[in-house]
Amino acid sequence: MACSCLSTQRFAALAKAMSEQSFGSNQVSELNSLKAVCKKPHNENLKTLIDNVFIYTADLNNTVISDGWVLIHGKQIVALGKQGEQPTDFDKKVDGAGKLMLPGLVNPHWHESFVAPNFESPDDCNLEPTAYSNGGNIAALGSMFGFISTVGDKLTLEEGLAIARWSMWTQLRSGTTALGDLGSANKADSMALAAIDLGMRLRVSRWGSDVMLEADKASPTIIADTQLQTEDWLSLIETWDNHSSGLVGAMPSVMGAFGSSDKQLEALASITQQYKVPYATHLAPLKNERREVERVFGLSPIARFDAMGLLTDKLLAVHTAYASESEYQRLIETGVNICHSPAHYGMLGESTVSETGQIGRFLKEGVWVSSSTDGDISFIGGMCEAMRGAHLGHNEAQNCNTACPPTLALKTATLFGSKALGWEDKIGSIEVGKQADFVLINNDDYRYKLSGHPLRTFIVTGSSKDVDSVMVAGDFVVKDGRSTRFNEDELYQDYQKAVESARKRIGGPG
Repeated sequence: MACSCLSTQRFAALAKAMSEQSFGSNQVSELNSLKAVCKKPHNENLKTLIDNVFIYTADLNNTVISDGWVLIHGKQIVALGKQGEQPTDFDKKVDGAGKLMLPGLVNPHWHESFVAPNFESPDDCNLEPTAYSNGGNIAALGSMFGFISTVGDKLTLEEGLAIARWSMWTQLRSGTTALGDLGSANKADSMALAAIDLGMRLRVSRWGSDVMLEADKASPTIIADTQLQTEDWLSLIETWDNHSSGLVGAMPSVMGAFGSSDKQLEALASITQQYKVPYATHLAPLKNERREVERVFGLSPIARFDAMGLLTDKLLAVHTAYASESEYQRLIETGVNICHSPAHYGMLGESTVSETGQIGRFLKEGVWVSSSTDGDISFIGGMCEAMRGAHLGHNEAQNCNTACPPTLALKTATLFGSKALGWEDKIGSIEVGKQADFVLINNDDYRYKLSGHPLRTFIVTGSSKDVDSVMVAGDFVVKDGRSTRFNEDELYQDYQKAVESARKRIGGPG
C-alpha cells in the first residue's frame, strides 16, 4: 500500500529507480514532492471536545483531573478543565467515559530491526547467553553493530518502507506517538516516509559505526568509511530535519564509544554544533566496556565523549549505568539526557537497573531520565511495559517504593522523552499550547473496580493492548485499536513480501 499522494505503481517505479541510482530530474522532483506531502490534509479549524475522561497530564505539577475534558482546535490543545466547565463552542464531541487519557507516549530509543530473521524456538532449547550478558562481549557486539549499520544500504526504498510501516505500526498501536530512531537496519528515507504515512512522529537517524575493538588488538579495526557515514548525516539533516509534515526531525547517532573512531566523534560534534540537532549514543552501558575502551583509546567511554565536546543537553545517552562518581556528576552538570529500557534488560541478560543502581539514583535526584523499549526483531512490548519496568524495577533496586512512583514512571515515558528528542515545547504533556498528542486507554473492567489510582493499575496490570485510541497533532490515527489510515492485514502482507525479498541478499556479520 503506497502513500495517498502517489499511485502504487508510480511509487514502486520511483523506489526501483532510487534503489538502482538511476534517477532522472523529473523523478527527483517527484520524490521530493512525496517527501513534502505524503499526508492527508488536517482540518486546522476543527474544534474537538474530549469529554468525561480521567486525565493524567504529566505536567510539572503532576496535575490529575478525574472527571475532565480537553478542547482541541486543529492541532493544539486550547483548553482543559473539570466537568461543569466545558465549552459549548465545538464542532465534534468524543465521549471519554471509561477511558484514561495520557499524553502520547514517547519512545526516544528504538531500533527498527524487523528485517532480521527470527530463530527463537518455543521451548528455549536454543537459548544461550547473549553478547550483552556477563558484562558484555565487546568484540562480538562491535562486529554485530558494524554489520547493522550496513543493512539499510542493501534494502530498496520500497522494501524499507513496507518493513518500517509494519514495525512502526506496532509502536503506534501500543500508544507511542513519537519515536527516536537510534540507528536501524533500514533506510532513513523509508522510516521517515513510514512515519508520515502512519501519522506519527519520528526523529530519524543514521547510525555511525566505523570501527570495532578486537580482543588483544591495540588499535581499533576499521570496518566502515567514516567520510561516507558523515555525508549520510549531512544528507539526513538536510532532508528530514524540521520537515514540512511537522512529524519528522533528524537525530544523528553513533553506536557507542567502542564503535566510533576519534575522527567519527569529531565529525559528529562538528555537525551537531552546526545544525543544533539532537544526537544519540549508547554511553557506558556495559561493565566490560570501560576496560576495552581505555585499553585502546586511553580514556573511558564518558571521558572520550567529554573530550570531544559531546556531553551536552542535546545528547541522548542510553543505558548509562557504569559511570564513575566524577563522571556521574559530570553528566548531571552538562545536562545530558539519560535514557534506559527497563523492560528489555532481562531479555538480553543485562543488569543495567540493578547492578550499579545509577539510573535509579538519577531519578531520585531529579534527573529527567526517560524510558524506552530498545529494539528487536519482533514486537517486544511498548511504553506501557517500559513504564512497568521502571516503576517496579527501580523501586526494588533502590529498596524504596518512592524511587519511581506511577506519576514519575509516566513522565519517563512522556515529558522526559520529549525533552530528550528536543520536542518538549510541543509534546510530552497535556497542557494548553501543546499539540494534541494523547492516548485513550480502556479502564472500565474488573482490574479498576477497587482502584483508587487508575494509572498505577494500568502500569502494573495493563498492557499495550489496552490502548484504544491514539491522537497525533489533533488527528486520530488509531481508533478502537485500528489504524484510521491503513488496513492492518495489508500492512503485514506487504511486510512479509518485503522481508522475503530483502533477506535473500542481506547476509550476516562476518
